[in-house]
Amino acid sequence: MSANVILVFRFEDKVKRSLIEEMIDLAEAAGYHVVDIITQTRAEDPRYNIGIGKVEELKRVVLENNIKKVIFYNMLRPSQAYNLRKELKVEVMDRYELILEIFASRAGSREAKMQIELAKLKRELSFAREYINLQKRGELHGFLGGGKYAVDAYYTYITRRISQIEHTLEKARLQKSMRWSRRSGGGLYLVSLSGYTRAGKSTLFEQLTRKEAYIDGKPFATLSTLSRRTKISGYPVVVTDTIGFIDSLPDQLFDAFYTTLGETLFADVIILVVDISEEIDEVMRKFNTSIEILSNLGVSFNKIVVAANKIDLTDPSDVHKKVNFLAASKLPVIPISASKGIGIDALSKVIVSKLPDKKSETLIVEPNHKDVLEEALIKCKVHELTPDGEGRIRIIIEGRSEIIERLKARCS
Repeated sequence: MSANVILVFRFEDKVKRSLIEEMIDLAEAAGYHVVDIITQTRAEDPRYNIGIGKVEELKRVVLENNIKKVIFYNMLRPSQAYNLRKELKVEVMDRYELILEIFASRAGSREAKMQIELAKLKRELSFAREYINLQKRGELHGFLGGGKYAVDAYYTYITRRISQIEHTLEKARLQKSMRWSRRSGGGLYLVSLSGYTRAGKSTLFEQLTRKEAYIDGKPFATLSTLSRRTKISGYPVVVTDTIGFIDSLPDQLFDAFYTTLGETLFADVIILVVDISEEIDEVMRKFNTSIEILSNLGVSFNKIVVAANKIDLTDPSDVHKKVNFLAASKLPVIPISASKGIGIDALSKVIVSKLPDKKSETLIVEPNHKDVLEEALIKCKVHELTPDGEGRIRIIIEGRSEIIERLKARCS
């Protein structure tokens, strides 16, 4: 049975319904039952984040509804979390911890699990620092049941473990960089799918690769990168499905998943998937969030193609309006329905137009160079293949110039 929770939102100016709905989705994805939602519009209260009046209201709702946990949309400082737990007598967490909880339940690979542990430890480190300050001021007693020694030992353990994980992930990042380099050196182009969570990246991945990806309609269905080799319009590519973005992703969480998000940096083409079945304000909010994250990663905008997804869920005039809004970014925008297979050919053409370093060549393959023919068929787009009647084969190919030159040298 799922635990009853209350969601609490403090907005600086006005209530944002879209963020409330997104938070409900996150709570339900973590297995919670949302009983009530409390909102407040005000500046941050240093002691509780929300005002003392709202704290009293929250206490009443917690008692009346058998609430097991209170989840704040706003990031809580350690002292605020401590004060709220003391007042409410139940567990209190924030959106950062909620996202980590979802990640932990969905992580499959060793790398994803280590990235989650790193994010948790970095958060705990900031809490440990403030616990030490609170203890010095006499405001926090009996932390870990062992006073100052326990706090210091805990702090030392966290810093050492963080260092160990970062070292391991750095090695993994170097190994990935080498693997990505080998892929491009082997003639393969790299295409990365990115975008806001639940935009339909995994469905598009299936359309492009004809391989099944994990899809459940909940936030963050993909945590580890999933790569498949395929051909798009005849060109050999590796398509990668990556973790979904989310608005106001905490910096620590962003840093922890850099080894996953970093795959996008090495891509030749980035397909930014946008769900245009939502209201225009939501479409633009999620699009702008995605662009900001890609920009922070250092992605070149010349690589980006926008896939305006889920056109089957809205009418043509609405699609036209939203596509025009997205096109104001000066990025190519292709309307598609990944679930219905609509617009995939048009998207493929734009992807191919952005593939770098393409070169065409006509080769005459001698009978004793069949290995050249085999490699050309795997690593290049074949425009024409004609036997000459004397055992030789005339082949017109296109691909990365490095591969073309290598095959040409072997033929001659």
